[in-house]
Amino acid sequence: MSTLLSGDQALRGRAVLDLKIGPFRHRDAAAFWDSEPETALLIDAVIGGAPGYRDVIGAPPRSGAFGEWLETSLLNPSHILFAEPDYLLAEDPRIGDRAVYHSIWEAVSSGAATPTQIGGLIGMDAKSLGYHLKIMRDGGFIRHDQDILLQRKPVITVADPAVRFHHLIVRPNLLDLEMRNSRLVWERSAETFSSKILGPHFEEIAREWVRWHGREAGLEDIGQVGTTEVACREHRGHEVDVVALSRRSMARAKGAGISLLGEAKCTDRPRGVSDLARLEHIRDLLVSHGWDARDARFALFSRSGFTDDLKAAADPRSLLIDLPRLYGKAS
Repeated sequence: MSTLLSGDQALRGRAVLDLKIGPFRHRDAAAFWDSEPETALLIDAVIGGAPGYRDVIGAPPRSGAFGEWLETSLLNPSHILFAEPDYLLAEDPRIGDRAVYHSIWEAVSSGAATPTQIGGLIGMDAKSLGYHLKIMRDGGFIRHDQDILLQRKPVITVADPAVRFHHLIVRPNLLDLEMRNSRLVWERSAETFSSKILGPHFEEIAREWVRWHGREAGLEDIGQVGTTEVACREHRGHEVDVVALSRRSMARAKGAGISLLGEAKCTDRPRGVSDLARLEHIRDLLVSHGWDARDARFALFSRSGFTDDLKAAADPRSLLIDLPRLYGKAS
């Protein structure tokens, strides 16, 4: 549709409204599916916030029955969503050879984050990939995430959770799924789901919470939100899941003001004092590197809560965000 309004097209210059409709954010999706936070997180991780999926899946999973729910939907060869990526590609008239785009999706889902890495996995040079990556980016199939502090090449990620799930769980297990061994596939894929799907998705939801709901926790000076890597000789560097700049600061501007540093963990272990100490260490590193981070607040996001020692040690400026609080429920 966007091409109708571009270049020398007849409708160029006649548009009066540019309304972009995106998927539900995590709280809206939870309300739409009428699910408690734990179940809502799992649903969001596999199909995102596209409301139309509920019409073809039906009721949300019962508590503790997420695997059974998947067996009747995304892991079921007879279900319409089993081949959802094919339908998504078919909607874009610019896409001819779908095999190339599936290969790109598979490479990115597996962790390839640059054109060079993607090309190395699928047998194409980075220059030849440029056209395909542009189409996928313009179509919302992939996303380019930039380091919020440093001038680096953007990291390429899969934009649609349903596509990511398909390429990490479904495609590698097609034979077993077609033989109706979905329960075996789900049990075998537990580690992949936890580390490559649920963990990264929880981090994204944490950043979403800071952008849209941080004010409810007293975060007033929040500008751009993203991630970064901090050099450290002692620990060979740190990946920071959540970094929020002040509203006065520009991304990747040396000396920018940092309002918040956060860590998001979607594990079964409650977070402890060591996690807070790590953020304090990262703040000190950033200050030594020239960033204005002395007054940065800390936020720990945890699926499994926090230890009593951490609750006792954390000062009022440190935010402890568990799953109910992330979803706007009483903790």
